[in-house]
Amino acid sequence: MTRFQTPINATKSCSPLSILLLAFVISFFTIFTSCRGKKSDPSKISVRPRVFIEGAAPVPILDEYDFTGVQLGTFADVFSKDEDGRIFALWLSTDRRAAITIQKETSRNMGRRLSLVVNGQAIAVHPIEKTITNGYIPFLFVNKIPEDQVMVIYNNFSESLIHLKAEMEDLRN
Repeated sequence: MTRFQTPINATKSCSPLSILLLAFVISFFTIFTSCRGKKSDPSKISVRPRVFIEGAAPVPILDEYDFTGVQLGTFADVFSKDEDGRIFALWLSTDRRAAITIQKETSRNMGRRLSLVVNGQAIAVHPIEKTITNGYIPFLFVNKIPEDQVMVIYNNFSESLIHLKAEMEDLRN
């Protein structure tokens, strides 16, 4: 039988307490360094979206902390003479609590519109034709906007939502 050769300084066995202490130190270091990466950068939050119901009390039903993501989409512009005419839309996804709020508010307010307000200006609307049950809200831009400006708005939304999530985590801790 061959015997395992150990270095001269490692001939003593480790006690369970020292192993536990080492595991604690490694865990603490890992948690501490991973949390530091989630700090928000307020300078990168250029968009703080809020959603209002048109014709209702001027209180937002959703604010910037309710959104979890943004997608860019298009619809065919049937009123345009340009065959390539399209209307851009932002599809905003919400967290679970906000999805319940949207479901409740859209079921109560059929025929009205949701307004997406950024910096005090309504930039997009969603006509409420049916109850939104999945937490995704497609907002059509109020004005016809060129594609390059739509991309700037979309990129600002995307970056802002990342830092808003981090800001919310910072507030919770």
